Amino acid sequence: MVAISDRANSAIHALALASRNEGSISANAAAERLGLSPSYLAKVLQSLVQTGLISSARGIGGGFSLKRPAAAMTCMEVLEALDGPLPERYCLFEKAVCASRTCGLKTLCDRVEDAMREALEKTSIADVAESF
Repeated sequence: MVAISDRANSAIHALALASRNEGSISANAAAERLGLSPSYLAKVLQSLVQTGLISSARGIGGGFSLKRPAAAMTCMEVLEALDGPLPERYCLFEKAVCASRTCGLKTLCDRVEDAMREALEKTSIADVAESF
């Protein structure tokens, strides 16, 4: 099943805060608001700089800035930038145990995963920012 890592969760929320702050925010300000370690959040955001989703500037007035409008950046995009493509598995066990490829539980989990993927693809950082 799809799981959102702490890294992706932290990044999505920090980007939403940046969106509410005219597109940029310092790691310290975001970490304080989110109750996270500033050094941890800075490392997470630096990973997004490396993927090209955001930019960073050092010094007074520096911080992290969105490279595109928050409405054009999806939660799925951030999640995949940090954690890679979501895995797809034939069976929920490491070694398949069902005789056929039509396991009822797997079919249910696939429907749940598909719905979550769709929601993550349709939810923008701007959508998340509305909750702040």
